[in-house]
Amino acid sequence: MSVLLIDDHPLVRDGIARLLEDGGLTVVGQASNLAEGTRLVQTVEADVMVVDVSLGDGSGLDLVASMRSRRPRMGIVVLTMHNDDETLLGALDAGASALVLKTSSSEEVLSMVRRAASVPDSFTAIGLAEALRRRSSVVRPNLTARELEVLERLAVGDSVAGMAKRLFMSESTVKTHIAKVYSKLGAHNRASAVMAAIKLGFVKS
Repeated sequence: MSVLLIDDHPLVRDGIARLLEDGGLTVVGQASNLAEGTRLVQTVEADVMVVDVSLGDGSGLDLVASMRSRRPRMGIVVLTMHNDDETLLGALDAGASALVLKTSSSEEVLSMVRRAASVPDSFTAIGLAEALRRRSSVVRPNLTARELEVLERLAVGDSVAGMAKRLFMSESTVKTHIAKVYSKLGAHNRASAVMAAIKLGFVKS
């Protein structure tokens, strides 16, 4: 079984490579960032791609989504230190075959990689059922059309003055809408409002 390995930490990458090789798998290519990984998967065939989420120059989940559409029969394992719903569900939505934490045992990692090669289009991860329940229980707040417009401008980085000019309203009115958006999203600043909006599907990442 051939494996491509993409991780931005050399020591971690070397350790994973040894683990895979000791488990009877063959690492046919390695990359340390998103750009290298993109070139690698375009030139080297493999049964499975093992990729980290944080790659320094971008997200490994972008590569997952790209490869899932281009190579539907490739197993894709997301190996990450991030133990949260956003990462887990992001891997699911991107089309990964499995998500494994870097704190997992060697046996768990090898098992997930082998499973990914066998059933690449079926996702598995520890805590998946609970994460899906939490996502389905989230209630999207009801934003007015104006609040949605303001939220979109917040997401692209417009200033209050810029929003006022673009949306043809006073700066004080813009600030009022921003305060309402923050309140409805449970946010305390622009960054947290945008993150909440992405999670709730109001704006794209």
